[in-house]
Amino acid sequence: MDKNHCPVCHSDLKKQLTALSNPDKKLDLIILFCQNNYNTIHPDTFNFIKIGLKIAAEFGLKKDENVLNTYFAFYLLHHEKRKKAIDVCNSILPSLLKNRNYSEFGLAIIILSQIEWAKGNLEKAYDVVGMGLDMLKSKKDKHHALIRLNWILGGFSLDLNEIELAFKYYQLSNNLCVKETDMGMISYVKIGLGSVCKSKKNYKRAYELFKEALAASQKNKLWLVESRSFFELGSIEMVQKNYAKARELMQSSYDIRKKNNAFPALVSSLNSLAELDLEMNNLDCAKSKLLEAETICTDKNLRAKMSSVLLLMAKLAEASDDYESALNYYKKHTQLEKEISKITIENRNQYLKLNYNAKKTKQENALQRLTNRKLTTALEKEKELNELKSRFVSVASHQFRTPMAIIQSNTDLVDLIIKKNDSQLSRPILKANVRIQREIKTMVGLMDEILVLGKITSGNTLKLRRKKTNLEDLCHEVTDTYNQLQDKTRETTITTSGKTKNVNIDQNLFKHVLSNLLSNAFKYSTDINPKIKIEYKNLSVRILIVDEGIGIPEKDLPNLFTPFHRATNVGDIKGTGLGLSIVKEYVELHGGTIEVQSKLNKGSSFIINLPYLKE
Repeated sequence: MDKNHCPVCHSDLKKQLTALSNPDKKLDLIILFCQNNYNTIHPDTFNFIKIGLKIAAEFGLKKDENVLNTYFAFYLLHHEKRKKAIDVCNSILPSLLKNRNYSEFGLAIIILSQIEWAKGNLEKAYDVVGMGLDMLKSKKDKHHALIRLNWILGGFSLDLNEIELAFKYYQLSNNLCVKETDMGMISYVKIGLGSVCKSKKNYKRAYELFKEALAASQKNKLWLVESRSFFELGSIEMVQKNYAKARELMQSSYDIRKKNNAFPALVSSLNSLAELDLEMNNLDCAKSKLLEAETICTDKNLRAKMSSVLLLMAKLAEASDDYESALNYYKKHTQLEKEISKITIENRNQYLKLNYNAKKTKQENALQRLTNRKLTTALEKEKELNELKSRFVSVASHQFRTPMAIIQSNTDLVDLIIKKNDSQLSRPILKANVRIQREIKTMVGLMDEILVLGKITSGNTLKLRRKKTNLEDLCHEVTDTYNQLQDKTRETTITTSGKTKNVNIDQNLFKHVLSNLLSNAFKYSTDINPKIKIEYKNLSVRILIVDEGIGIPEKDLPNLFTPFHRATNVGDIKGTGLGLSIVKEYVELHGGTIEVQSKLNKGSSFIINLPYLKE
């Protein structure tokens, strides 16, 4: 889908979703919309996210589900549901990184760090960003994430009055914005650079940057950026004593924030408007705005904002010749400022200790270096051990095969001799030979499974030889083999539903998957025939291997796919406990999932979800 072709308003998206019947296309459209419009924090955006999450869950599209959950977390953050936002972000970070969803990865880190910063946990906020940077070290094409992480570091530095450091981070973000499509992010980088210029009293350049951010926000209907741009432009007009123009800009900021219930930012707008009223001697207007700001601060527990409100109330009382009230407001302001200053000093002391301070990042901690060296050595040893284990398993398997082959050839020879020499001992010897040959096959099968498992657990990735495959034909090929091994009353039936689609799989590995599950179904269900059901969905196919046998005890289900684990109710039924662990690895290699549903003495269903992949 064209990245630039995206509905610019929620009603447009509603119409497009209504017109579409294909869930895959609906999901693409919702994700694209969220990527371009999440900054609007519109209630409908949340509804679209819920629709997308439902589609992703229905078709097992975990990657898309995690992308949408990033924007869900952003929505939670702006509705003061911070704990839930933290839980969501922590749960999706590894997947976002693995699937190279770097824009969403950066946004999730911003959400986590902003929550810590707002609580006054400066060190933890920096640690979160540092963790994000560490996770990205070996990644390519990570500029979307780096834009966001450098931007948030710029904001932290600006809050701590580290102007040059803030400029460095914002400039890094700006340089990476060449390929960025998130207009909200681009605009916020401009606002960051404009704020640095304003701190340096380069008002002309700051004004230009804020105007650019305003134009972009209005074009893309991003109210958060728009209200901030109006506010910053108004603050420059105030400094230059252009009060009428400042009031117009500040009022625009206030109106937008009021409409969208952006309470902390709304207090800032009210304070600035009240300050303008005081400058122009509109005392009643100033009082009305400060009372509104005071109510918001009390309701939302905005202590830092309340301090600035109290100071303006003191100035208002003084301008009204009410010196007693002015003194009381000054006292309250001073007391609150002392408490806030104490926290600020403690936080700044923490900040100065951080490894992310620009001067200290160049000097690695000696203990950290030692730890890293130990970790590197340990990883190298573990790698060597895995390679040694892999070689041992391979050699051992082949060494076992040689005597097994010799025993097999000798039993074949005994068979030949006995058949030519009829005697009383012929029948018991032939019967013994059959048992020996059966156990040889069991032993060879076990060694094959150990060899495969050894390769997997030693870190060697099996290479898939994918081929366009008719799944129903493949199932018939496997079931025909098993049906011939059963008595005449036993055979597997195959049923399908949905529109048949070819799958792109390694046929040999998938035959092993089906063979193992089908073998278990016959083995643990002696009376009723197993069934294979193939359900073709829009984005994936479900394969169910169903039996009505002895079932699996509930306590055994969590460890069912663990190597060498066997259910406690198998009794004398033979097995190694390796088959299901290999099946799981093979299915996951194909990008699929496997789960089991079972009831004791009722039977089991093994369910494979396999996404369609391009050849």
